[in-house]
Amino acid sequence: MSEGEGNSAERLMGALISKMESMDNNMQVLKAENEELKRMMRNPSAMLRKAGFVSAATQRPEDVLQDGFRGEVDDFILKGQDGSDIDVPTTNADFHKMDWSDIHALAEQAKESGAIGQPMGME
Repeated sequence: MSEGEGNSAERLMGALISKMESMDNNMQVLKAENEELKRMMRNPSAMLRKAGFVSAATQRPEDVLQDGFRGEVDDFILKGQDGSDIDVPTTNADFHKMDWSDIHALAEQAKESGAIGQPMGME
């Protein structure tokens, strides 16, 4: 082997070694990130809380103004679209179970009574 071939072989070997070291370092970073993700996935409720989601069973704060949609105002929202009484939900879970027709009826009732927005132009 000539000196030029030996020099090329050494440079190639050095490049391969540094590339392998770089790849090993990247693998260590990926392993650490993977462990962090696994820790996060063990507690999905904490992850959802950090994202700003609220459980449907969460109680409403005490210092919030009365809400006609929750039936807290005297006979404020009473009837559905067909004239029948609507059971106004009292918890977030009940609101999540409502049909769209009930939601629209509650909104229409609130709009007609002037409790929200302008009576005109709310369509």
